[in-house]
Parts: sequence; C-alpha cells; structure tokens
Amino acid sequence: MAEHLEAAQGRMVRAADLLGLSEEVVAHLKHPIETLAASVNLRRDDGSAVTLKAWRCRYNSSLGPTKGGIRFHQSVHLDEVETLAFLMTMKCALMGLPFGGGKGGVEVDAHDLSTMEKERLARGYVRAMAKILGPDRDVPAPDVATGEREMAWMVSEYSEIAGSIQPHAFTGKPVALGGMAERTPATGRGAHIALEEMRDLAGLGEDGGLTIALQGFGNAGRWFAKAVTDAGHKIVAVADSSGTVSDADELDMEKLAKVKDEEGSVTAFDGGNAESSDDPEEVLSTQCDVLVLAALGGVIADADDAKALNCKAIVELANRPILPAADTALADAGIEVVPDILANGGGVTVSHAEWVQGRQGIDWDPEDIDDYLEDRIADAADNVREVMQECDTDMRTAAYAVALRRLCSAISAHGTRADFGKS
Repeated sequence: MAEHLEAAQGRMVRAADLLGLSEEVVAHLKHPIETLAASVNLRRDDGSAVTLKAWRCRYNSSLGPTKGGIRFHQSVHLDEVETLAFLMTMKCALMGLPFGGGKGGVEVDAHDLSTMEKERLARGYVRAMAKILGPDRDVPAPDVATGEREMAWMVSEYSEIAGSIQPHAFTGKPVALGGMAERTPATGRGAHIALEEMRDLAGLGEDGGLTIALQGFGNAGRWFAKAVTDAGHKIVAVADSSGTVSDADELDMEKLAKVKDEEGSVTAFDGGNAESSDDPEEVLSTQCDVLVLAALGGVIADADDAKALNCKAIVELANRPILPAADTALADAGIEVVPDILANGGGVTVSHAEWVQGRQGIDWDPEDIDDYLEDRIADAADNVREVMQECDTDMRTAAYAVALRRLCSAISAHGTRADFGKS
C-alpha cells in the first residue's frame, strides 16, 4: 500500500476501533474502487510537445457520485491523489452530502504554462479521463492551480464529448456557466464557521477575540482572513512561499492583500510595526491562539515539528497539513486540531449546492447558499461534539467516527457486506 494513504487510513482505523466496528468495513474502505492513470500530451506554444502523467481516483461511491478537485502541480503523484480521494470520502460523509470521494491531478509546474497551454492541458485531461467522469459518476472541482477558468474549459470539453450540455458535470465554474459566486469564498468562510463552532472544545473559550497566525495566502487563506477579521479576531502573522510577515499588535489584512497582489509577496508589506522574514516556516512558531494551515500538505510532519509550535489550537484549512506522525506530540502538548475534513468542508458543501442547481436549472438565492453552508458546517460540528463527549476522544477521531457511521450504514444498505455493526 502507498505510504501516504496507509498513514491517513491509520486515523480511520483508530475511529473504527473506538466505535467497535468490524474489520470488514475498514477493509472495504482501504482501497479505492477505481483509479485511472493516463498520459496527457501537451503541445507547447513553441510547437514542441510534452507528455505529462495524470491521474483520477474515484475512492468510494457508497453515498453517491464521487466528488473532488483537480490539481496541476509538480508534486502530484498517484499516492497523493488516492490519499486525497480517501480524505474526500471522509469529508463528504462527515458533511452529510450525497457524494463519495474523488481526486485528480497532473504532474506539471502550472507556473510554467501560458494561458493557451493551460487550456490545452485542461481539455486534454478531460479527454483522457472522460470514461470515468460524469454528473452521476464523478464530479470534479478546482484545486491547486485550477479555478473557475479551468473548470469552464473542462465542462466545455466534456459537453462536447457527451454530445449534450452538462453544467453539473463540474463545479467551481464561472457564474455565467452555472457556477455560484459563493463557491470561491466557501472554503475560507466554512473554516471560520468551524472554528467558531468548535472553539470551546479547542480550549479557546466561547467569546472574545483570538490571535491568529496564517500559513498560506491563496484563495482559501484570504477568505478565511476576511471572515475572521470581520468577526473581530486579529491576524498577527501571515506566510506565503516568499516568507513571513508579522505584527504582534495586528496586521492590516486589506493592505496586506493589496501588497500581495501588486508585489507578489506578503513580505513586501511594511505597514504598522510589521516585521518580515524570508523564512516561510517562521509563521509556525508564532505565539498565537490559533495557527491556521492553509498551504500544502505535510507541513507538520512529525513530533519535532509539533514541539516547535507556539499555539493553543490548529485549524487545518489545507488538506492533510498535519501528518499522523505528529498526532501524539500535539495531543501531549494539549493542542487541539480542527481537522481538515471538518475545517475545509465549506468548499464541497457549496459545490453540492452548485451541482443541485445545475440539475434543477434554477438559480439559488445567495442568502439560501449562505444559510446552507452555515447549517451544514454547524450540523457536522454538533455531531463531532457529541462523539467527542460520548467517547472522550479528540476532535479528529470524532470527525472520522461520524463519517464512518454514515459510510457503514450506506455500505450495509447496498448489501455488499454482511453486517458492519459491533464485532
């Protein structure tokens, strides 16, 4: 079994043991139902051609069509794709959505592609994966280095292949093509909702402003920053790939975002009492109430990384930023983690609303979308809280337990296994 997938599944096994589930259900969820590896041929603007590795994994469809993003990044590999599809399976189950987990990606440096090359790649990816895609089978969305533009190209290509207009075959599209404006801020806003819902169990009290350090200032990080500052919290440090900028009093996030857009780096910011460092990892040791991990996975890889932290709680806005090898050290330090399958569930929640909108052909009201997002996150948080208190366990294990209960019920109802109740 692949290293990352096996490690991620250890958390599922811990939750299954807590619930007393039989080994059969765990075995059922240890392998994806379908993974397609393909080569995508890309014609460069200069006339040369390159062949790129690409993957799409449909991990489990017990609850519905598989759902998950497509990323263009040089670090993409099979193990990562299957691991993220597994996490999406858990996330959709936790959020109570009628989706299974999926994921896809291309091993490519997206920054090295022109706009036309990126469009050729997006369309080529859809052609390579078309046999397992579809609104009732596997529904992709944006991820690292993909967004509304790429989803527009992909749904256009898929519709050509299908021979019919299929707006609900992809989510995260532009509003003009059936997307939702609320989808872009959903992941960041959802993380703020999750933080507020779980702050008491994370040892942060029930009221008052919090100090927050933010690693990652992409789309999700920016929208999270806006949500928490609007709520009266203070962001005291922000990091991107260029380094870290910090101010113990508070960073002006509107000015910081403007500097990032104009200069391409948060370290160019010099307002207030801000101090800059060319070390992106410096943000991790910032003294704060909450450390928000909104970059890539594997940031806190082991016990040594965990011991260097100086926060009371962590919010996993990115996917798997904390690896299982660090779990025990975090628990020993009393640092509670709002896990990724809860904290970043806002994106797939609004994606579900967009998928439903495409099937209905009726636009949702923005207020209804906001209410739907808040209700789903709050319901998931309530379920996690109940298991934490019922089983005296940590937040991540409780989140996996909630997801497993739903998956067990669905798997048993399908009749593919005998009895997934108590051993």
